[in-house]
Amino acid sequence: MMPRMHPSAFLSSGFLLLSTGLSSCTFLPMFSSGGQETPRTLGARMEKHTEVLQKDIGERNASQPKSMEAAAKYIAGNFSDMGYAVTMQPVSGGNVKKGAAIYNILVYKPGLYSNNQSIVVGANYDSSGQRNNGSGTALLLETARGLKDIPTNHNIYFVAYANGAEPAGKSISSGACVHASTLSGSIGATNILGMINLEPQKLDAGGERKQPGPESSREAVLFTTTPHGKKFAGQCAAPFAKSWEQAPATFHREPSALTGNDRHYAVLGIPTVSCRSKYPVTDARTEEYVQALTDMIHQVADNDAPEPAKNAGQGEKAS
Repeated sequence: MMPRMHPSAFLSSGFLLLSTGLSSCTFLPMFSSGGQETPRTLGARMEKHTEVLQKDIGERNASQPKSMEAAAKYIAGNFSDMGYAVTMQPVSGGNVKKGAAIYNILVYKPGLYSNNQSIVVGANYDSSGQRNNGSGTALLLETARGLKDIPTNHNIYFVAYANGAEPAGKSISSGACVHASTLSGSIGATNILGMINLEPQKLDAGGERKQPGPESSREAVLFTTTPHGKKFAGQCAAPFAKSWEQAPATFHREPSALTGNDRHYAVLGIPTVSCRSKYPVTDARTEEYVQALTDMIHQVADNDAPEPAKNAGQGEKAS
């Protein structure tokens, strides 16, 4: 059973960390998504997220600032409806003067025993052609929902990145690069225990939920990491495999060979793992995949928890 921390100590450490790590962000503590009622089932919520982002809002990138704003409001509203305080981190590429700034959307889940030790879970919410259908954002929202009321020993930052699907140009900054540099600068790169990148899934053209066949394989799930992140990838694979009943294939890449949001953390020496599933969002196995991701994040955020005796009488520090 997980040891308990006095509520006042827990709250004070959480607010200190939040104010330190996100001091440059705009806070939106009350932000409702409005619209239709949230679907009851995980699969239906996944489909709704992708439908809103891909079909209702459409193409989302720096050249479509109004679509980016609509997507940001939808994501922030969902986080807020879950009970999270939402922050908006400015990312270059929009037009601030015309009210079309582009933002990362962040929520912070404080840990029970950590000072600054944290993990980052992220996915980009912009799109470039068919490069992002919104399913990565759907994964981010649903894992954050699943972990909302589950205590973890370490802090978790859930981040929806701007300018991730669209390659960054001279006037466009990657949202993941902005967050990685800002967070590592505020709490120290060594305190970022790892970054988990949630890659998009396919969209099923038929629109029908598929049931796995009797000989269906789960080998369509794979992890990508760097040599430096080998240990972290192993920590992620163990709980994922327990829920998924099969260890994902893990491929090693040099940081320079990474093409996702994880590369911006890897170049800072932060362990990363990128999670990819080839199953369509409408496949019945996607619900199992989300649950396995949720279990994985929970366990990774509990790894190497300090003993209660070591924390007794120690003041919490923000940095």
